[in-house]
Amino acid sequence: MRIGTKVGAMAAVLALSLTACSSSSDDDKAADIVFTGGKVYTVEPGQPWAQAVAVRDGKIVYVGDDAGAREYEDGAEVVDLKGRMLTPGFVDGHNHAYLKAESIFWANVTDGDVKAKQQALRDFRAEHPDAEQIRAVGWDTIADDAKAAGTTPRELIDGGIKDIPVAIISNDHHTLFANTAALQRAGLTKDTPQPAGGTVVRDAKGEPNGVLQEFGAQNLVISKLPQSDFTVDEYKQTILEWQKVAAKDGITSTFVPIHYPTETLLQAFSALDEENKLTVRFDLAQWVDETKGTSQIDHLVKMRDTYKGDHFALDSVKIFADGVGAPKLVWDQKVLNETVAALDKQGFRIYTHAIGSPGFYPTAAILDAYEFASKTDPEFATKRHAITHADWFKAADIERAKRLGILMVPQPPWFGKDWYDKYKTLPEYVNAMRYRSLVDAGLTVVGSSDFPSDATFATDMYVPTGLEVGVTRLDPVTGKPGQKPLNPAEQGTLAQLLTSYTINGAKLTFTEDERGSIKVGKYADLTVLDKNLFDVAPTDVGQVKVDATYFEGNVTYQG
Repeated sequence: MRIGTKVGAMAAVLALSLTACSSSSDDDKAADIVFTGGKVYTVEPGQPWAQAVAVRDGKIVYVGDDAGAREYEDGAEVVDLKGRMLTPGFVDGHNHAYLKAESIFWANVTDGDVKAKQQALRDFRAEHPDAEQIRAVGWDTIADDAKAAGTTPRELIDGGIKDIPVAIISNDHHTLFANTAALQRAGLTKDTPQPAGGTVVRDAKGEPNGVLQEFGAQNLVISKLPQSDFTVDEYKQTILEWQKVAAKDGITSTFVPIHYPTETLLQAFSALDEENKLTVRFDLAQWVDETKGTSQIDHLVKMRDTYKGDHFALDSVKIFADGVGAPKLVWDQKVLNETVAALDKQGFRIYTHAIGSPGFYPTAAILDAYEFASKTDPEFATKRHAITHADWFKAADIERAKRLGILMVPQPPWFGKDWYDKYKTLPEYVNAMRYRSLVDAGLTVVGSSDFPSDATFATDMYVPTGLEVGVTRLDPVTGKPGQKPLNPAEQGTLAQLLTSYTINGAKLTFTEDERGSIKVGKYADLTVLDKNLFDVAPTDVGQVKVDATYFEGNVTYQG
Protein backbone atom coordinates (compact mmCIF):
# COMPACT_ATOMS: atom_id res chain seq x y z
CA MET A 1 0.00 0.00 0.00
CA ARG A 2 1.31 3.44 -0.89
CA ILE A 3 1.86 6.07 1.78
CA GLY A 4 -0.70 8.33 0.16
CA THR A 5 -3.37 5.65 0.58
CA LYS A 6 -2.49 5.19 4.23
CA VAL A 7 -2.79 8.90 4.81
CA GLY A 8 -6.19 9.03 3.20
CA ALA A 9 -7.43 6.31 5.51
CA MET A 10 -6.10 8.06 8.60
CA ALA A 11 -7.00 11.64 7.67
CA ALA A 12 -9.76 12.01 10.20
CA VAL A 13 -7.62 10.63 13.01
CA LEU A 14 -4.68 12.89 12.21
CA ALA A 15 -6.52 16.14 11.48
CA LEU A 16 -6.46 17.43 15.03
CA SER A 17 -2.83 16.47 15.59
CA LEU A 18 -1.75 18.17 12.37
CA THR A 19 -3.15 21.44 13.61
CA ALA A 20 -2.50 21.18 17.31
CA CYS A 21 0.99 19.68 17.30
CA SER A 22 2.69 21.32 14.34
CA SER A 23 2.79 24.97 15.36
CA SER A 24 5.96 26.31 16.93
CA SER A 25 3.93 28.66 19.14
CA ASP A 26 0.20 29.21 19.66
CA ASP A 27 0.86 32.88 20.42
CA ASP A 28 3.08 33.81 17.50
CA LYS A 29 1.29 33.38 14.16
CA ALA A 30 3.43 35.67 12.02
CA ALA A 31 4.80 34.26 8.75
CA ASP A 32 6.57 35.51 5.65
CA ILE A 33 5.15 32.88 3.33
CA VAL A 34 2.38 30.31 3.64
CA PHE A 35 1.89 27.35 1.30
CA THR A 36 -1.65 25.98 1.19
CA GLY A 37 -3.71 23.49 -0.77
CA GLY A 38 -0.87 21.10 -1.45
CA LYS A 39 0.22 17.52 -1.23
CA VAL A 40 3.02 18.15 1.25
CA TYR A 41 5.33 15.15 1.57
CA THR A 42 7.34 15.85 4.71
CA VAL A 43 9.59 12.75 4.89
CA GLU A 44 8.78 12.75 8.60
CA PRO A 45 7.61 9.27 9.72
CA GLY A 46 5.24 10.65 12.35
CA GLN A 47 3.58 13.07 9.95
CA PRO A 48 4.36 12.03 6.37
CA TRP A 49 1.69 14.17 4.69
CA ALA A 50 0.22 17.61 5.23
CA GLN A 51 -1.63 20.31 3.28
CA ALA A 52 0.13 23.49 4.34
CA VAL A 53 3.43 24.95 5.52
CA ALA A 54 4.21 28.36 7.04
CA VAL A 55 7.66 29.97 6.99
CA ARG A 56 9.13 32.81 9.01
CA ASP A 57 12.72 34.13 8.86
CA GLY A 58 13.77 31.26 6.62
CA LYS A 59 12.51 28.52 8.93
CA ILE A 60 9.39 26.40 9.08
CA VAL A 61 6.95 27.45 11.82
CA TYR A 62 3.93 25.38 10.90
CA VAL A 63 3.16 22.09 9.17
CA GLY A 64 -0.42 20.91 9.08
CA ASP A 65 -3.79 21.41 7.41
CA ASP A 66 -5.13 24.42 5.57
CA ALA A 67 -7.40 25.43 8.43
CA GLY A 68 -4.50 25.84 10.82
CA ALA A 69 -2.42 27.65 8.20
CA ARG A 70 -5.03 30.42 7.86
CA GLU A 71 -3.92 31.78 11.22
CA TYR A 72 -0.51 32.55 9.63
CA GLU A 73 -1.79 34.24 6.48
CA ASP A 74 -2.21 37.79 7.78
CA GLY A 75 0.57 39.87 6.16
CA ALA A 76 2.20 36.81 4.56
CA GLU A 77 2.66 35.86 0.93
CA VAL A 78 0.20 33.02 0.34
CA VAL A 79 1.13 30.42 -2.27
CA ASP A 80 -1.81 28.27 -3.36
CA LEU A 81 -0.23 25.00 -4.43
CA LYS A 82 -3.49 23.94 -6.12
CA GLY A 83 -2.88 20.29 -5.41
CA ARG A 84 0.75 20.30 -6.44
CA MET A 85 3.38 18.42 -4.46
CA LEU A 86 5.70 20.11 -1.96
CA THR A 87 8.76 18.17 -0.84
CA PRO A 88 11.90 18.98 1.12
CA GLY A 89 14.57 20.53 -1.09
CA PHE A 90 16.51 17.79 -2.83
CA VAL A 91 20.02 16.86 -1.71
CA ASP A 92 22.58 15.65 -4.25
CA GLY A 93 25.11 13.54 -2.35
CA HIS A 94 27.81 13.55 -5.04
CA ASN A 95 28.07 16.51 -7.38
CA HIS A 96 31.20 18.08 -8.90
CA ALA A 97 29.56 21.49 -9.21
CA TYR A 98 32.90 23.21 -9.82
CA LEU A 99 33.43 21.19 -13.01
CA LYS A 100 30.72 23.19 -14.73
CA ALA A 101 33.65 25.53 -15.34
CA GLU A 102 34.72 23.18 -18.10
CA SER A 103 31.57 23.84 -20.14
CA ILE A 104 31.99 27.60 -19.61
CA PHE A 105 35.71 28.09 -20.24
CA TRP A 106 36.95 25.06 -22.19
CA ALA A 107 36.46 23.62 -25.65
CA ASN A 108 34.10 20.68 -26.06
CA VAL A 109 35.27 17.86 -28.32
CA THR A 110 32.69 15.25 -27.41
CA ASP A 111 30.85 15.07 -30.73
CA GLY A 112 31.89 14.51 -34.32
CA ASP A 113 34.60 12.56 -36.09
CA VAL A 114 38.35 13.11 -35.81
CA LYS A 115 38.42 15.99 -38.28
CA ALA A 116 35.50 17.70 -36.53
CA LYS A 117 37.24 17.44 -33.16
CA GLN A 118 40.50 18.76 -34.54
CA GLN A 119 38.61 21.65 -36.10
CA ALA A 120 36.83 22.33 -32.81
CA LEU A 121 40.23 22.75 -31.17
CA ARG A 122 41.37 25.13 -33.89
CA ASP A 123 38.12 27.11 -33.68
CA PHE A 124 38.53 27.49 -29.93
CA ARG A 125 42.12 28.64 -30.46
CA ALA A 126 40.89 31.26 -32.96
CA GLU A 127 38.42 32.55 -30.36
CA HIS A 128 41.23 32.79 -27.80
CA PRO A 129 44.24 33.97 -29.82
CA ASP A 130 46.31 34.86 -26.75
CA ALA A 131 45.87 31.46 -25.08
CA GLU A 132 49.03 29.77 -23.84
CA GLN A 133 47.24 26.45 -23.61
CA ILE A 134 44.00 24.78 -24.65
CA ARG A 135 41.88 22.78 -22.23
CA ALA A 136 38.97 20.69 -23.46
CA VAL A 137 36.56 17.97 -22.40
CA GLY A 138 35.50 14.92 -24.39
CA TRP A 139 37.10 12.83 -27.15
CA ASP A 140 36.45 9.65 -25.18
CA THR A 141 37.01 7.60 -28.37
CA ILE A 142 40.51 8.90 -29.03
CA ALA A 143 42.28 5.59 -28.31
CA ASP A 144 40.08 3.78 -30.83
CA ASP A 145 40.38 6.68 -33.29
CA ALA A 146 44.17 6.55 -33.05
CA LYS A 147 44.27 2.80 -33.54
CA ALA A 148 42.08 3.06 -36.62
CA ALA A 149 44.35 5.79 -38.02
CA GLY A 150 47.52 3.88 -37.23
CA THR A 151 48.85 6.66 -35.01
CA THR A 152 48.86 7.78 -31.37
CA PRO A 153 46.37 9.90 -29.46
CA ARG A 154 48.91 12.69 -28.94
CA GLU A 155 49.46 12.90 -32.71
CA LEU A 156 45.72 13.11 -33.33
CA ILE A 157 45.58 16.11 -31.01
CA ASP A 158 48.67 17.54 -32.71
CA GLY A 159 46.61 17.44 -35.89
CA GLY A 160 44.39 20.08 -34.34
CA ILE A 161 46.95 22.13 -32.36
CA LYS A 162 50.63 21.40 -32.13
CA ASP A 163 52.49 24.50 -30.96
CA ILE A 164 50.97 25.00 -27.49
CA PRO A 165 49.95 22.48 -24.81
CA VAL A 166 46.55 20.83 -25.22
CA ALA A 167 45.03 18.77 -22.41
CA ILE A 168 41.65 17.09 -22.89
CA ILE A 169 39.80 15.43 -20.00
CA SER A 170 37.48 12.52 -20.71
CA ASN A 171 33.82 12.84 -19.79
CA ASP A 172 34.27 10.52 -16.80
CA HIS A 173 37.33 12.59 -15.74
CA HIS A 174 39.49 9.55 -15.15
CA THR A 175 41.63 9.92 -18.29
CA LEU A 176 43.57 12.87 -19.71
CA PHE A 177 44.60 13.16 -23.34
CA ALA A 178 47.61 15.38 -24.08
CA ASN A 179 49.36 16.57 -27.22
CA THR A 180 53.10 16.40 -27.75
CA ALA A 181 53.69 19.95 -26.51
CA ALA A 182 51.94 19.20 -23.20
CA LEU A 183 53.91 16.00 -22.69
CA GLN A 184 57.19 17.77 -23.45
CA ARG A 185 56.37 20.63 -21.09
CA ALA A 186 55.74 18.06 -18.36
CA GLY A 187 59.05 16.37 -19.14
CA LEU A 188 57.47 12.97 -19.77
CA THR A 189 59.66 10.51 -21.68
CA LYS A 190 60.09 6.77 -22.05
CA ASP A 191 62.25 6.93 -18.91
CA THR A 192 59.51 8.48 -16.75
CA PRO A 193 58.49 5.95 -14.08
CA GLN A 194 54.84 5.09 -13.64
CA PRO A 195 53.28 7.28 -10.91
CA ALA A 196 51.57 5.81 -7.89
CA GLY A 197 47.87 5.48 -8.57
CA GLY A 198 48.06 6.18 -12.29
CA THR A 199 49.32 5.03 -15.66
CA VAL A 200 51.21 6.85 -18.40
CA VAL A 201 50.20 4.83 -21.47
CA ARG A 202 53.04 4.27 -23.92
CA ASP A 203 53.45 3.54 -27.62
CA ALA A 204 55.38 0.64 -29.18
CA LYS A 205 58.68 2.46 -28.58
CA GLY A 206 57.91 3.10 -24.91
CA GLU A 207 57.22 6.80 -25.38
CA PRO A 208 54.13 8.39 -23.76
CA ASN A 209 51.32 8.18 -26.32
CA GLY A 210 49.24 11.00 -24.86
CA VAL A 211 46.91 8.99 -22.63
CA LEU A 212 47.21 9.44 -18.86
CA GLN A 213 44.95 7.30 -16.73
CA GLU A 214 43.77 8.36 -13.28
CA PHE A 215 44.72 11.42 -11.29
CA GLY A 216 48.23 10.36 -10.32
CA ALA A 217 49.21 10.40 -14.00
CA GLN A 218 47.02 13.33 -15.06
CA ASN A 219 48.61 15.66 -12.56
CA LEU A 220 52.04 15.08 -14.09
CA VAL A 221 50.79 17.11 -17.06
CA ILE A 222 48.22 19.39 -15.45
CA SER A 223 50.60 20.66 -12.78
CA LYS A 224 53.03 21.83 -15.48
CA LEU A 225 50.53 23.70 -17.66
CA PRO A 226 50.79 27.51 -17.85
CA GLN A 227 47.48 27.65 -15.95
CA SER A 228 46.79 24.46 -14.03
CA ASP A 229 43.57 25.58 -12.35
CA PHE A 230 40.70 27.98 -12.87
CA THR A 231 40.98 31.45 -11.35
CA VAL A 232 38.94 32.60 -8.36
CA ASP A 233 36.74 34.73 -10.62
CA GLU A 234 36.20 31.83 -13.01
CA TYR A 235 35.18 29.58 -10.14
CA LYS A 236 32.85 32.26 -8.77
CA GLN A 237 31.12 32.56 -12.13
CA THR A 238 30.92 28.77 -12.32
CA ILE A 239 29.31 28.35 -8.91
CA LEU A 240 26.74 31.05 -9.63
CA GLU A 241 25.89 29.43 -12.98
CA TRP A 242 25.68 25.97 -11.41
CA GLN A 243 23.34 27.27 -8.69
CA LYS A 244 20.89 28.31 -11.42
CA VAL A 245 20.85 24.73 -12.73
CA ALA A 246 20.54 23.32 -9.23
CA ALA A 247 17.59 25.60 -8.41
CA LYS A 248 15.83 24.57 -11.61
CA ASP A 249 16.37 20.96 -10.56
CA GLY A 250 14.97 21.52 -7.06
CA ILE A 251 18.35 21.02 -5.35
CA THR A 252 19.04 22.98 -2.16
CA SER A 253 22.02 21.09 -0.69
CA THR A 254 24.88 19.15 -2.19
CA PHE A 255 28.03 17.26 -1.30
CA VAL A 256 30.96 18.26 -3.53
CA PRO A 257 33.97 15.92 -3.72
CA ILE A 258 37.02 17.72 -5.13
CA HIS A 259 39.36 15.51 -7.11
CA TYR A 260 42.43 17.66 -7.56
CA PRO A 261 44.43 20.12 -5.44
CA THR A 262 42.86 23.58 -5.56
CA GLU A 263 42.82 26.53 -3.22
CA THR A 264 41.31 28.99 -5.69
CA LEU A 265 38.04 27.02 -5.55
CA LEU A 266 37.98 27.36 -1.77
CA GLN A 267 38.71 31.07 -2.07
CA ALA A 268 35.79 31.39 -4.50
CA PHE A 269 33.37 29.70 -2.10
CA SER A 270 34.61 31.86 0.75
CA ALA A 271 34.12 35.04 -1.27
CA LEU A 272 30.62 34.10 -2.41
CA ASP A 273 29.64 33.15 1.13
CA GLU A 274 30.84 36.52 2.43
CA GLU A 275 28.90 38.21 -0.37
CA ASN A 276 25.79 36.23 0.67
CA LYS A 277 25.47 34.77 -2.83
CA LEU A 278 25.36 31.07 -2.01
CA THR A 279 21.81 29.79 -2.52
CA VAL A 280 22.66 26.12 -2.01
CA ARG A 281 24.22 24.50 1.05
CA PHE A 282 27.62 23.11 -0.06
CA ASP A 283 29.64 20.50 1.80
CA LEU A 284 33.06 20.18 0.18
CA ALA A 285 35.55 17.32 0.40
CA GLN A 286 39.25 17.91 -0.16
CA TRP A 287 41.11 15.48 -2.42
CA VAL A 288 43.51 13.09 -0.69
CA ASP A 289 46.57 12.39 -2.86
CA GLU A 290 47.35 8.67 -2.88
CA THR A 291 51.04 9.45 -3.42
CA LYS A 292 51.40 11.46 -0.19
CA GLY A 293 49.74 9.34 2.49
CA THR A 294 49.76 10.84 5.97
CA SER A 295 52.24 13.58 5.03
CA GLN A 296 49.46 15.73 3.57
CA ILE A 297 47.20 15.74 6.61
CA ASP A 298 48.57 18.92 8.17
CA HIS A 299 47.80 20.76 4.93
CA LEU A 300 44.28 19.34 4.80
CA VAL A 301 43.67 20.47 8.38
CA LYS A 302 45.01 23.94 7.58
CA MET A 303 42.66 24.29 4.60
CA ARG A 304 39.71 23.10 6.70
CA ASP A 305 40.47 25.59 9.43
CA THR A 306 41.00 28.43 6.95
CA TYR A 307 37.96 27.99 4.71
CA LYS A 308 34.51 27.74 6.27
CA GLY A 309 31.35 29.77 6.04
CA ASP A 310 27.64 29.97 6.73
CA HIS A 311 26.66 28.05 3.61
CA PHE A 312 29.68 25.87 2.93
CA ALA A 313 31.83 23.54 4.98
CA LEU A 314 35.12 21.70 4.41
CA ASP A 315 34.84 18.94 6.96
CA SER A 316 35.30 16.01 4.56
CA VAL A 317 37.97 14.43 2.39
CA LYS A 318 37.71 12.39 -0.82
CA ILE A 319 39.75 9.23 -1.39
CA PHE A 320 39.91 7.16 -4.57
CA ALA A 321 40.22 3.48 -3.75
CA ASP A 322 40.22 2.65 -7.47
CA GLY A 323 39.68 4.43 -10.75
CA VAL A 324 37.52 3.24 -13.62
CA GLY A 325 38.23 0.37 -15.97
CA ALA A 326 41.47 -1.07 -14.61
CA PRO A 327 40.77 -3.57 -11.78
CA LYS A 328 43.37 -2.36 -9.33
CA LEU A 329 43.66 -0.31 -6.18
CA VAL A 330 45.35 3.05 -6.55
CA TRP A 331 46.62 2.85 -2.97
CA ASP A 332 48.97 0.53 -1.18
CA GLN A 333 46.68 -1.08 1.41
CA LYS A 334 48.99 -0.37 4.35
CA VAL A 335 49.31 3.30 3.39
CA LEU A 336 45.54 3.49 2.88
CA ASN A 337 44.89 2.02 6.33
CA GLU A 338 47.27 4.44 8.03
CA THR A 339 45.96 7.46 6.13
CA VAL A 340 42.32 6.67 6.86
CA ALA A 341 43.09 6.21 10.55
CA ALA A 342 44.99 9.51 10.69
CA LEU A 343 42.22 11.39 8.87
CA ASP A 344 39.62 9.96 11.21
CA LYS A 345 41.71 11.02 14.19
CA GLN A 346 41.73 14.58 12.84
CA GLY A 347 37.94 14.62 12.69
CA PHE A 348 37.52 14.40 8.92
CA ARG A 349 34.52 12.65 7.41
CA ILE A 350 36.04 10.24 4.88
CA TYR A 351 34.25 9.81 1.56
CA THR A 352 35.68 7.08 -0.65
CA HIS A 353 35.25 6.32 -4.35
CA ALA A 354 35.02 2.58 -5.06
CA ILE A 355 33.59 1.17 -8.30
CA GLY A 356 34.99 -2.30 -8.91
CA SER A 357 34.13 -5.05 -11.37
CA PRO A 358 33.36 -8.79 -11.20
CA GLY A 359 36.07 -10.37 -9.08
CA PHE A 360 37.46 -6.99 -8.00
CA TYR A 361 35.86 -5.32 -4.98
CA PRO A 362 37.60 -2.13 -3.82
CA THR A 363 34.71 -1.70 -1.39
CA ALA A 364 36.28 -4.54 0.58
CA ALA A 365 39.64 -2.75 0.62
CA ILE A 366 38.19 0.50 1.91
CA LEU A 367 36.15 -1.38 4.50
CA ASP A 368 39.43 -2.98 5.61
CA ALA A 369 40.85 0.52 6.03
CA TYR A 370 37.77 1.71 7.90
CA GLU A 371 37.99 -1.38 10.11
CA PHE A 372 41.65 -0.61 10.82
CA ALA A 373 40.78 2.95 11.85
CA SER A 374 37.92 1.77 14.05
CA LYS A 375 40.31 -0.21 16.23
CA THR A 376 41.76 3.03 17.61
CA ASP A 377 38.51 5.01 17.57
CA PRO A 378 35.69 3.57 19.68
CA GLU A 379 33.31 6.16 18.20
CA PHE A 380 34.19 5.40 14.59
CA ALA A 381 30.71 4.10 13.73
CA THR A 382 29.19 7.47 14.65
CA LYS A 383 31.38 9.46 12.23
CA ARG A 384 29.31 8.69 9.11
CA HIS A 385 32.18 7.92 6.80
CA ALA A 386 30.95 6.97 3.35
CA ILE A 387 31.50 4.92 0.22
CA THR A 388 30.33 6.34 -3.09
CA HIS A 389 29.46 4.45 -6.29
CA ALA A 390 29.93 0.88 -4.98
CA ASP A 391 28.94 -0.43 -8.41
CA TRP A 392 30.09 -3.86 -7.28
CA PHE A 393 29.48 -4.73 -3.64
CA LYS A 394 29.56 -8.19 -2.08
CA ALA A 395 26.69 -9.27 0.14
CA ALA A 396 29.20 -10.36 2.78
CA ASP A 397 30.35 -6.76 3.16
CA ILE A 398 26.91 -5.23 3.70
CA GLU A 399 26.74 -6.19 7.36
CA ARG A 400 30.31 -5.02 7.89
CA ALA A 401 29.48 -1.63 6.40
CA LYS A 402 26.46 -1.36 8.69
CA ARG A 403 28.50 -2.26 11.77
CA LEU A 404 31.05 0.42 10.90
CA GLY A 405 28.31 3.03 10.42
CA ILE A 406 29.17 3.57 6.75
CA LEU A 407 26.81 5.60 4.57
CA MET A 408 26.39 4.46 0.97
CA VAL A 409 26.21 7.04 -1.83
CA PRO A 410 25.33 5.38 -5.16
CA GLN A 411 24.02 7.15 -8.27
CA PRO A 412 20.43 6.03 -8.94
CA PRO A 413 20.46 7.56 -12.47
CA TRP A 414 23.06 4.90 -13.33
CA PHE A 415 20.90 2.00 -12.22
CA GLY A 416 19.49 1.61 -15.72
CA LYS A 417 22.72 1.95 -17.71
CA ASP A 418 23.75 -0.97 -19.92
CA TRP A 419 27.36 -0.86 -18.70
CA TYR A 420 27.15 -4.23 -16.99
CA ASP A 421 24.79 -6.09 -19.31
CA LYS A 422 27.67 -8.30 -20.45
CA TYR A 423 27.86 -9.74 -16.95
CA LYS A 424 24.21 -10.78 -16.69
CA THR A 425 25.02 -14.48 -16.96
CA LEU A 426 27.58 -14.38 -14.15
CA PRO A 427 26.60 -15.36 -10.60
CA GLU A 428 28.27 -12.13 -9.45
CA TYR A 429 25.68 -10.07 -11.32
CA VAL A 430 23.66 -9.92 -8.10
CA ASN A 431 26.40 -7.66 -6.71
CA ALA A 432 25.94 -4.99 -9.40
CA MET A 433 24.43 -1.59 -8.61
CA ARG A 434 22.92 -2.47 -5.26
CA TYR A 435 20.24 -0.34 -3.65
CA ARG A 436 17.32 -2.27 -2.15
CA SER A 437 19.55 -4.76 -0.31
CA LEU A 438 21.44 -1.87 1.27
CA VAL A 439 18.23 -0.16 2.41
CA ASP A 440 16.75 -3.42 3.69
CA ALA A 441 19.93 -4.06 5.69
CA GLY A 442 19.44 -0.76 7.51
CA LEU A 443 22.22 1.23 5.85
CA THR A 444 21.72 4.95 5.20
CA VAL A 445 21.68 5.26 1.41
CA VAL A 446 22.09 8.72 -0.14
CA GLY A 447 20.98 9.67 -3.66
CA SER A 448 23.36 11.48 -5.99
CA SER A 449 24.23 12.27 -9.62
CA ASP A 450 28.05 12.50 -9.91
CA PHE A 451 27.57 15.53 -12.18
CA PRO A 452 29.14 15.82 -14.74
CA SER A 453 30.64 12.34 -15.08
CA ASP A 454 28.59 11.14 -18.03
CA ALA A 455 27.39 12.50 -21.34
CA THR A 456 23.83 12.36 -19.97
CA PHE A 457 24.67 14.47 -16.91
CA ALA A 458 21.95 17.01 -17.71
CA THR A 459 19.30 14.40 -16.98
CA ASP A 460 21.30 12.53 -14.34
CA MET A 461 21.42 15.64 -12.14
CA TYR A 462 17.65 16.08 -12.42
CA VAL A 463 16.44 14.32 -9.27
CA PRO A 464 13.14 13.00 -10.72
CA THR A 465 15.31 11.07 -13.20
CA GLY A 466 17.11 9.41 -10.30
CA LEU A 467 13.82 8.67 -8.60
CA GLU A 468 12.42 7.04 -11.74
CA VAL A 469 15.48 4.95 -12.55
CA GLY A 470 15.87 3.92 -8.93
CA VAL A 471 12.38 2.44 -9.06
CA THR A 472 12.37 1.03 -12.60
CA ARG A 473 16.09 0.22 -13.14
CA LEU A 474 15.55 1.35 -16.75
CA ASP A 475 17.38 4.30 -18.32
CA PRO A 476 14.93 6.80 -19.86
CA VAL A 477 17.60 8.32 -22.14
CA THR A 478 19.88 5.53 -23.32
CA GLY A 479 17.57 2.55 -22.75
CA LYS A 480 16.77 0.29 -25.68
CA PRO A 481 13.29 -1.06 -26.58
CA GLY A 482 12.65 -4.25 -24.69
CA GLN A 483 15.63 -3.75 -22.39
CA LYS A 484 15.23 -5.54 -19.08
CA PRO A 485 15.90 -3.83 -15.75
CA LEU A 486 19.45 -3.95 -14.43
CA ASN A 487 19.55 -6.34 -11.48
CA PRO A 488 15.79 -5.91 -10.82
CA ALA A 489 16.01 -7.40 -7.31
CA GLU A 490 17.58 -4.08 -6.32
CA GLN A 491 14.61 -1.92 -7.35
CA GLY A 492 13.67 0.56 -4.64
CA THR A 493 10.32 2.08 -3.80
CA LEU A 494 9.54 5.70 -4.53
CA ALA A 495 9.36 6.46 -0.81
CA GLN A 496 12.80 4.93 -0.29
CA LEU A 497 14.30 6.93 -3.15
CA LEU A 498 12.76 10.17 -1.85
CA THR A 499 14.29 9.44 1.54
CA SER A 500 17.68 8.95 -0.14
CA TYR A 501 17.43 12.32 -1.89
CA THR A 502 16.27 14.28 1.16
CA ILE A 503 16.79 13.37 4.81
CA ASN A 504 19.53 10.82 4.10
CA GLY A 505 21.44 13.45 2.15
CA ALA A 506 21.25 15.69 5.21
CA LYS A 507 22.50 12.84 7.38
CA LEU A 508 25.61 12.60 5.20
CA THR A 509 26.64 16.04 6.46
CA PHE A 510 25.14 15.92 9.97
CA THR A 511 22.56 18.56 9.03
CA GLU A 512 19.43 16.44 9.48
CA ASP A 513 18.37 18.59 12.46
CA GLU A 514 18.31 21.62 10.15
CA ARG A 515 17.41 20.29 6.71
CA GLY A 516 16.19 17.25 4.79
CA SER A 517 12.55 17.11 5.86
CA ILE A 518 9.61 19.43 6.35
CA LYS A 519 9.39 19.95 10.09
CA VAL A 520 8.87 22.88 12.41
CA GLY A 521 12.21 24.46 13.29
CA LYS A 522 14.04 23.37 10.15
CA TYR A 523 15.16 25.62 7.31
CA ALA A 524 12.54 26.13 4.63
CA ASP A 525 14.42 24.35 1.86
CA LEU A 526 11.49 23.33 -0.32
CA THR A 527 10.71 22.05 -3.80
CA VAL A 528 7.38 22.45 -5.59
CA LEU A 529 6.55 19.77 -8.19
CA ASP A 530 3.80 20.04 -10.78
CA LYS A 531 2.43 16.58 -9.95
CA ASN A 532 2.27 14.26 -6.97
CA LEU A 533 5.04 11.74 -7.62
CA PHE A 534 2.96 9.00 -6.03
CA ASP A 535 0.14 9.56 -8.53
CA VAL A 536 2.12 9.05 -11.75
CA ALA A 537 3.34 5.84 -13.37
CA PRO A 538 6.88 4.85 -12.36
CA THR A 539 8.13 5.36 -15.92
CA ASP A 540 6.74 8.92 -15.91
CA VAL A 541 8.34 10.10 -12.66
CA GLY A 542 11.25 11.62 -14.54
CA GLN A 543 8.83 13.81 -16.49
CA VAL A 544 7.48 15.52 -13.37
CA LYS A 545 8.54 19.15 -13.44
CA VAL A 546 10.03 21.34 -10.74
CA ASP A 547 7.80 24.41 -10.56
CA ALA A 548 9.66 26.28 -7.83
CA THR A 549 12.56 25.97 -5.40
CA TYR A 550 13.04 27.75 -2.07
CA PHE A 551 16.28 27.98 -0.11
CA GLU A 552 15.88 29.10 3.49
CA GLY A 553 12.48 30.54 2.60
CA ASN A 554 13.68 32.53 -0.42
CA VAL A 555 12.62 31.55 -3.93
CA THR A 556 15.61 30.58 -6.09
CA TYR A 557 13.64 29.24 -9.06
CA GLN A 558 10.16 29.92 -10.35
CA GLY A 559 9.04 27.97 -13.42
